[in-house]
Amino acid sequence: MSPLTRALTGANLSFDLGEQVAELRQDGSYIRSGRIGRTLVKAGPLRLTLTLIAAGVEVGTHHAASPMTLQVVEGRLRYRVDEKEFELGRGELLFFGPGHAQDIRALEDTALLLTITAAEADVG
Repeated sequence: MSPLTRALTGANLSFDLGEQVAELRQDGSYIRSGRIGRTLVKAGPLRLTLTLIAAGVEVGTHHAASPMTLQVVEGRLRYRVDEKEFELGRGELLFFGPGHAQDIRALEDTALLLTITAAEADVG
């Protein structure tokens, strides 16, 4: 389904993450920059985004006004919170509340699901 015609909300949405990842890896934006995201679900305050980051690409610091989770579907990444470094691999899930993760870097080609509960002012 093209990005312009796919549903972002509904009573029942289903995704083949393998297909989604393969499609995004072919996208020109990912090929050029080494990162890309696709919102899969946008329902009220909930946002679910599939994000791909190529090996060695640094996302930098991610600020969050709301709680969120990162679930690694493929690959491995490293991040820092305060002065501690952490790694996440396939099948691992990270929850963090309002705040930020610093120096997010893909150690391998990585696909992850980012789930955000948007702040009230961001819901629309």
